[in-house]
Amino acid sequence: MQKVLNLLTALLILSSISSYSQTKFNMNIYGGYSMPVSDLEGTFPDTLGSSGKLDFTTARTLLTKKGYNFGAAFKFAVDTTGNARLTGGLNYSSFSGSKDYAIPFQETRTYKSKVTIFTISAGAEYSLSPDKKINPFFGMDLAANFFGGKIEAKGDTSFVIDRSQETRIGIIATAGINISLSEKIGVVVGVKYSLTNIIGKSTETTTTTGTNTDIGETGNSALFELPLNDAETSSNKSKSFSYFQFYTGLSVNFGRFLNK
Repeated sequence: MQKVLNLLTALLILSSISSYSQTKFNMNIYGGYSMPVSDLEGTFPDTLGSSGKLDFTTARTLLTKKGYNFGAAFKFAVDTTGNARLTGGLNYSSFSGSKDYAIPFQETRTYKSKVTIFTISAGAEYSLSPDKKINPFFGMDLAANFFGGKIEAKGDTSFVIDRSQETRIGIIATAGINISLSEKIGVVVGVKYSLTNIIGKSTETTTTTGTNTDIGETGNSALFELPLNDAETSSNKSKSFSYFQFYTGLSVNFGRFLNK
């Protein structure tokens, strides 16, 4: 048994130090789990209160608990070793949270909050071992984040509140490992921390997009667009929307080899 373990250890070491020729251009296609934090994450109140409804215009957070992501990253080597790379990326993240409320003598009412963020990013990355099979990397991106989403209620009341389409500028810190399966194909595993609204915060009055109906009336109603309201004012605290992104995907090399 000990001989088998020694053999496996030796094979692992050999595979980790195997050299691979690197190409000028690399593309990652990935997907995974997103975890909202700070004011992007939040919980619905335990009860509806005396009014029998929720006031989303005063919510301190965006009321999400979990999410998913998918996207693509593009990396271009700027030196002959392949350590330093310029990066660009496209990413879509969707976050959601929900809660059921038991209404006396009525159907259960379910509220669901959904927040979507489409991100375009550009930055730089440094690879620690670009000519090895296992290549750790880390980087930093500047990101434009395009927010959207909606809040839905279903049950005794049915309505939709659209979230305003708004743009914020932020940064993304990245770290991961690229595992080469061949000189052209590999697997990438990584984590990102995205702080989405460093620049562009604002607080606005909600704008009407339709006719309101009684909160207890069955049917659909177009209410108003709900702004992010993340800037500091006398009546509103500044909000920070950030998330962790855990992903895995396919890494593909293109172009001429750097060390050939």
